[in-house]
Amino acid sequence: MTRLISRRGQGKRKTDRNEKDSWFEQPVEFIDDRLGAQLWSKQAEIVESVRDHPRVAVRSCNGSGKTFTAAYVVIWWLMCFDDALAVTTAPTGHQVRDVLWREIRRAYRKNEDLIAGKILRTTLELGDKHFAQGLSTDTPERFQGFHEGHILFVVDEASGVREGIFEAIEGSMTSEHARVLLLGNPTSLSGTFFDAFHRKRALWKTIHISAFDTPNVREDKIIVPSLVTRKWVDDAEANWGLGSPMYQIRVLGEFPSEAEDSLIPLRQVEEAVKRWKDGAAAGADEEVEIGVDVARFGSDRTVICARRGERVVRLDAVRGQDIAQTTGWVVRAIRELRPAVVRVDEIGVGAGVVDMLREQGHSQVIGVNVGRRATRRDHHLNLRAELYDGLRERFRDARIAVPDNADLIAELSALKYGFTSSGQIKLQGKEELRASGLPSPDLADALMLAFAAVGRGSYRMWA
Repeated sequence: MTRLISRRGQGKRKTDRNEKDSWFEQPVEFIDDRLGAQLWSKQAEIVESVRDHPRVAVRSCNGSGKTFTAAYVVIWWLMCFDDALAVTTAPTGHQVRDVLWREIRRAYRKNEDLIAGKILRTTLELGDKHFAQGLSTDTPERFQGFHEGHILFVVDEASGVREGIFEAIEGSMTSEHARVLLLGNPTSLSGTFFDAFHRKRALWKTIHISAFDTPNVREDKIIVPSLVTRKWVDDAEANWGLGSPMYQIRVLGEFPSEAEDSLIPLRQVEEAVKRWKDGAAAGADEEVEIGVDVARFGSDRTVICARRGERVVRLDAVRGQDIAQTTGWVVRAIRELRPAVVRVDEIGVGAGVVDMLREQGHSQVIGVNVGRRATRRDHHLNLRAELYDGLRERFRDARIAVPDNADLIAELSALKYGFTSSGQIKLQGKEELRASGLPSPDLADALMLAFAAVGRGSYRMWA
């Protein structure tokens, strides 16, 4: 049974600096004990993530209680520090005044004696340098100049906020004690909110809330009256359909897949990460297979990816190695893992690594030139497209299990595909990715090689 996280009734603490420190260290307990608000598990995760990470992004279904949580995050932040500032915004003045700040006003009135200060429609003042303010503006300059003290930015409905606002907020993130919390439905396939879950994922602590995560839907009964219900989810399915963008956004909390040209949707990557965490696809009796992507440029990484069956068992990356060092690194992995096959991208400097490994008698090493023709030439432009298409099948069929590596997740979800005039699938190349400001998919390429069923005389997509 889903339980709300509650700490009420554990006794009072001393009202001194030590107490404020404990409020910061135990935000869920503070919100429950002192503010009288119970949080369910995802709400608690949001609050604790703001405590632990400078940048937090939450993509959510409708009715998950994310705005309620944000209101209590603002008050918790103000109560923990004597120099705390909290600045909130949203795409429209209505959303600032009547959504997030309505929740803040409600929380304040329930706890006015504890919080003190003075509250107006979109401001809460506890001191000259101790306040919260809601801004609704298209002028980024209004977000500049906040550098001192403990500063928190909260951006509600972040998909709809203009990029200039995010740039101004980022300029105020120089303080050691700065935090930013983004929340919203994942309606836009570009911009800072989208990037937080994709190409810039390594910078962000990301949280996903589906309607099926919420207590009311999980238990199929009303546990928290203000949250989404099973009936609403069923009505949404009937009205919009399971595959519709509206259902994906409003019910599943997913970025809509119909408008994307992503090869592997983020949702499928995250499901593969969950399988890895759950211990799925362990494949204890399976042979180990290794993929090696050799760095071509100074900023690129050489990556070793090892899998046993459908489960990744090692993912390591290094920079700045020459051919001899890379060869030695691969030899060490071979000795430790005793793989049945090692596939090395032999384009460019990788060819030298393949030669040195073979000279040392490692007969299980196979050089793979992904620029070669595909086996199914009518379907794929080249071998790279063919092998990545096979990797996509593994994610789609929920077979593969990959580790929770932010760079790997970002690279996989950033892969784009298109079609030639002949109808062949083609992938965006590394050079195109660099030109778009995206990193080289070194981890993803090593994963692709590890899962490529490449024989000595032929190439095929699936095992």
